[in-house]
Amino acid sequence: MEKVIIALWATVAYMAFVLAIGFWASRRVKDLVDYIVAGRRLGFWLTFGTILATWFGTGVAVGGASMAYSFGLRGIIMDPIGAGLCILLFGLFFAHILRKLRYVTISDFFRVKYGKAMEVLSMIIQVIAYMGWTASLLVTFGDIFEVYTGIPWEQGLLIGTLVTIVYTMLGGMWAVTLTDFAQMVIFLTGVVLAVPFVINVAGGWGVIASKIPPDMYSILPGPKFEYLGYVGLFGMMYYISSWLVQGLGSLSCQDLVQRALSAKDAKTSRYASIASAVGYWTIGLIPALIGIWATIILPDLENPDYVLPMIALKYLPLPIFTIFTVGLLAALMSSADSSMLIPSSMVAWNLLPMVKPNLSERTKLLISRILVPVFAFASLAIALWAKTIYFLMNLSWELILMVQGIPFILGIYWKKANRSAAIASVIVNFAVWIPLIFFVLPHCLVVEEGVLDWAVWDAIYIAALPALVCGTIAFIVTALLTQKRDPPRPLLDIEGKPVE
Repeated sequence: MEKVIIALWATVAYMAFVLAIGFWASRRVKDLVDYIVAGRRLGFWLTFGTILATWFGTGVAVGGASMAYSFGLRGIIMDPIGAGLCILLFGLFFAHILRKLRYVTISDFFRVKYGKAMEVLSMIIQVIAYMGWTASLLVTFGDIFEVYTGIPWEQGLLIGTLVTIVYTMLGGMWAVTLTDFAQMVIFLTGVVLAVPFVINVAGGWGVIASKIPPDMYSILPGPKFEYLGYVGLFGMMYYISSWLVQGLGSLSCQDLVQRALSAKDAKTSRYASIASAVGYWTIGLIPALIGIWATIILPDLENPDYVLPMIALKYLPLPIFTIFTVGLLAALMSSADSSMLIPSSMVAWNLLPMVKPNLSERTKLLISRILVPVFAFASLAIALWAKTIYFLMNLSWELILMVQGIPFILGIYWKKANRSAAIASVIVNFAVWIPLIFFVLPHCLVVEEGVLDWAVWDAIYIAALPALVCGTIAFIVTALLTQKRDPPRPLLDIEGKPVE
C-alpha cells in the first residue's frame, strides 16, 4: 500500500510539472508553424528526445514484455525491432531531404508531388490513424492509474486525458518536445534501474543462462519457417511482413516526419533520427528481456499482459517502483501528446486553406488549439465503444502504408514518379490486400484457435506482403506508360524552389 501512495504523489507532482511546461511553452507559439513544427528550432538533443519518446510508449514496454514472455525476441520483431529499423532508414535516406523541403506536414509532400487529391487522401488517412492511436493510448491511462496508483479506472482515464489535452493544446510542438525529453529521461532511469532487481529475483546470470533456451533470444524464424505459430508459406509471409510493414510502413507517418521538420537544419534532422533508432533498439529491448527472464520468476502466468506490472508491484523496491511508475506514465504521455496534436494540426494546415483560404495565422492557430480536445474526446469515445480498438489502430497504420508508403518512397527517389502511378498503386494495393485478408483468415482462425481479433490481426499482416509487391509493380509500370500524358512534377520546397 505504501508503494501505491508514494507513486500516486509522485504522479501528481509529475503532472503539475508537465502542465507548467505547457503554460510556459504557450508563450513561444506565435503562429501555426511554431505550433506544428516548433518554429524549426530544435537542436540535436531535443530532436533525438522527442523522436525516441514519441515512439517508445507503453505499448512497447508492456506489450513488448508480454510478447517476449510468450515468443521470445521473435515476438518483438514488429516493434521495437522493425520500428527501430524504420527510424534508421528514415534517418539515413529521408530526414535530411524532408528538412530541406521545409514542409509542415507530410500531406504537403503529396500535394506538391501528386496534387490536391493525394494531399486530401493522405490527410484523411493520417487523421483516422492518429485518432485510433490516441484512443488506444487514452484507455491505457485508466489501466496505469488503477494498477500502479490505486486510482479508479474511470478517474485515471479522465485525469490523464485532461492533463495531456491541456499542455498539448497550449504549447503545441514546443510543449510536446520539452515534455518528451523529460519523459524519456524519467522512463529510461526507471527501466534501467529495474534490470538488476529482476536479474537478482530470477536467480542471477547463471540461473538465467541455464534455464532460458537460446532460441528465446533469436529473431530468426524457427524450423519450417515457424513464426508466431505459423509455419511454411504463411510463416514466411508473416515474418517478412512484420519487418516490412513496420520498417517501411511508418516512414511517411506524420509523427516521424513532423520531428524531422522541426529540427534546426538537415544535418540535425538526419543524425538525431539515426541516434534515435539506436536508442530505440537499446531501450526497447529492456522490457522484452524482462519479459523473457520473467518466465523463470512467473512461469505459470495466465495473461502475459500482466508480466511487467506484476514484476514491478511484487519485486521492485519503493524508490525504483516510484520512478518506474512515473516513467511508465511519462512514456504513455509522450506518445499521447503527439497523437493528439497531429489530427488538429493537419486539419488546420491542409484542410482549412481549401475551405477558407484567407484565414489569418492567428485564427488558424486558434482553430488548431480548439480541435485538440475535439479530436481527443472523439478518440476517447471510439475507444470506449470499440472493444477491438487495438486492432483498429493497427489497421489504421496499415492503411497509411497502403495509401502513401509506395508513393512516398518512390516520390522522393524516382524522378519519373507521377500522379497516375500514385493512384494506380493505391488501387492495386487495396484490390490485392482486401481479398487476400479474407482468403487467409480461415487459416488464421485455426492457428489462433478461433480468437477473431488475433486472427484478423494476423491476416492483415500476412496479406500485406503480396499487396505491396503488386502495388510497387503497378506504380512503376503506370509511371513509365504515362510520362507524356502525366508529366512528373519536380520535388519542390514549400516556396516552390527545386531541391536536390
